[in-house]
Amino acid sequence: MTGRIVLAAMLVAAVLGLAPSPAAAQSACTWQKQLLPAPAGTTQHQVDATDHSGGFAGRAYFSATGWRVVYWKNGRVIDYGSSGRGTDRVVAQNRAGTIAGMALKGLQGAQAVSFRIRSGQWELLPGFPGAETNSRAVGIAGNDDVYGHATVWQDGGWETFPIRWPHDRPGVVEQVTGLPDDMGVVGVDHDGTLLVGAGSTYPWPHLWRDGVLTRLPAPPDTQHGYAQVIADGLVGGSLRLGTAPNRPAYWDRNGQPHVLPQGAQVAQLNGDGLVVSSVSGAPFQVWRYGTLLGQLDGAATVTAVGDDDSIGGTTRNPGSSLPAAAVWRCAGTVMG
Repeated sequence: MTGRIVLAAMLVAAVLGLAPSPAAAQSACTWQKQLLPAPAGTTQHQVDATDHSGGFAGRAYFSATGWRVVYWKNGRVIDYGSSGRGTDRVVAQNRAGTIAGMALKGLQGAQAVSFRIRSGQWELLPGFPGAETNSRAVGIAGNDDVYGHATVWQDGGWETFPIRWPHDRPGVVEQVTGLPDDMGVVGVDHDGTLLVGAGSTYPWPHLWRDGVLTRLPAPPDTQHGYAQVIADGLVGGSLRLGTAPNRPAYWDRNGQPHVLPQGAQVAQLNGDGLVVSSVSGAPFQVWRYGTLLGQLDGAATVTAVGDDDSIGGTTRNPGSSLPAAAVWRCAGTVMG
């Protein structure tokens, strides 16, 4: 199968677009950590996604029953229970609060059954024919369509291709057609735009929108790069230019790449240009486009950035050192 590949617009003053201006990094923010309430009977819990209006979805480990999906909202924690099909993991949440996730079983999650939770109601999503135990959700669009990929044994080898579970047709799973054979889903934007890449160590980012495949441009002297997050048209990942190490990078809505001077990759971002970068974990730095806004103290992972600039992830429980769900918010801006 083939897709219609459309190169993005040529870079204009590309080199100037790669680094923040001298005025960047002149303002900073004090990021205040807030521990989310621990569900009773849990030993560890974590944020995996956000509804972009102060709510966060994730999972918690209950000593008596194992992992369960939970949702923090307005100071409360809601226990959605478990799928009963394996170790539940939340992969995404949209602005309506609908959750997409997977239940994993086997060595290193070799088997997967995907699910959707709408208004607290579970929906186990059907596996693609031939991939009944290997159809994995990756993200969710604003209309509740869930996208992912299926891996099928075919013609003597494994073939992976993108799939969709439509929001308005329960029990239906379908292949996303038109993409090149080697393209897999990496992320899903609110409008249903897919961030896709070829199956390699450094899958170069492409966008799939309305049946058109767009390759995001590379700045001069690019050695390799990849992307892993998309939000309202902004794409975040990593680029290596020349002999320099990998740096965090984002592509703006015009497709132009921008490289940040510190860190190695973009961990998360939102549509207003709030970017969280890291090397290979902590410490995490926060940027507004090219302006450094400070560092997240005590963050072990960062998994979500909301439209309201709240940042969700995990910290270490001081009593046990196990993961504990936390949110960071700007408590005040100071000039540097």
